[in-house]
Amino acid sequence: MLQPSKHSPSRYQALAAGTRSSARAAHRVRLCYRDEAYRQRSEARAKCLIADAASPTSSSTSVLLAKKALKYRKVYDRMTGVDVNDPNFDVFEFLGVDWCKTEASSHV
Repeated sequence: MLQPSKHSPSRYQALAAGTRSSARAAHRVRLCYRDEAYRQRSEARAKCLIADAASPTSSSTSVLLAKKALKYRKVYDRMTGVDVNDPNFDVFEFLGVDWCKTEASSHV
């Protein structure tokens, strides 16, 4: 399967449209998994990471590291108004992660 290059016209159109204010990540990552529980744990941890980074009062080491990681990935600037407790909030869509379930291999 061919993946679009990082210089594809759709990427430039997205950048021109102002993706910084958008809740959708411009860069996408595809992760394959076999265990649904693993994906759910990852979702819970990602939500905690965003919630910790959004905390204006806390200055613990974990909060500072969460903020630094999200700033490095250029996610922190898009967090204004994000409510991780909203049932309609898709943390993976926000972070630019596409999950792909794979079948367990019979080869051991």
